Amino acid sequence: MEPILRVQNLQVHFPGSEGVVRAVDDVSFTLPRGATLGVVGESGCGKSMTALAILRLIQPPGKIAAGEIWYTPGHSQGGKTARNLLRVSDRDMRQIRGAEIAMIFQEPMTALNPVLTIGEQVREGIEAHEAVSLREAESRTVEILRAVAIPLPEQRMKEYPHQLSGGLRQRAMIAMALAPRPRLLIADEPTTALDVTIQAQILELLARLKEELQLSLLMISHDLGVIAEIADAVAVMYAGKIVEFGPVREIFRNPLHPYTEGLLKSIPRWTASGKTASRLESIQGTVPDLGRLPPGCAFQPRCKDDRGHVCGHAPIPLKSLQASRQVRCVKHV
Repeated sequence: MEPILRVQNLQVHFPGSEGVVRAVDDVSFTLPRGATLGVVGESGCGKSMTALAILRLIQPPGKIAAGEIWYTPGHSQGGKTARNLLRVSDRDMRQIRGAEIAMIFQEPMTALNPVLTIGEQVREGIEAHEAVSLREAESRTVEILRAVAIPLPEQRMKEYPHQLSGGLRQRAMIAMALAPRPRLLIADEPTTALDVTIQAQILELLARLKEELQLSLLMISHDLGVIAEIADAVAVMYAGKIVEFGPVREIFRNPLHPYTEGLLKSIPRWTASGKTASRLESIQGTVPDLGRLPPGCAFQPRCKDDRGHVCGHAPIPLKSLQASRQVRCVKHV
């Protein structure tokens, strides 16, 4: 399928006490139009930084040091000419944010403005990108709040974030993102801190809206269960790099990188009697300091398949094994 987003050799750097911290290091991936790509990994692996870089929201002293981010708008955004988002003007980028590419941030209680009503915050996105009257903007606000299954939308739009439950605040965040009718939606941990019932409702809502609005979705999560339910393909990140990429079913059935294998083994599996099927395994050690990475594989100190100097000697490339599978491991290079 035609890609709506193509990221090539993206690098995001921050200054550190001992040199450059490579928060995102040579990341490349393609998101086909209408598809869902999941990005998984432990906290600090570069998932959110990758998303912020796509929207050019990296704040100083951080910077996008290298790479290309190619976005191909649909017909409703004026043709299908790919644009490198790192080369467009600040003014054009402000128009792209929200109207064409929108983002759901991790924690709605901090992302929502506490002194503005929900209706004002949803309406702001509509008015920023479209020449509509106040009445039409308010009508659209009620419509999108109803679309994301917020009950009594006429009443809720007059309320403030602190008056809503966690699930309703998350739905309000989704409504804010979808109000300008974007074609690409980036969801950064949209189910964090929600109980499993509300989490399931949010995932069902995202899946429904994706089909109804013909969205392309970049889903960021540390929860492999969430990715398994909603994604078509998955990129596994570790220490700023993609270490494995491929169709979600193939990766869950046959993980190729030791880190992916470790993540999958850490998920509880339940038997019919309600007991775990096997003892949970943990990945030993901790995520390395991004300012002091080893010259080879950053996962080597935690890897059960450590091959000594072969793993730690030089950078390991992301190798394509098949048309749909990529892995960064000496076992497959």
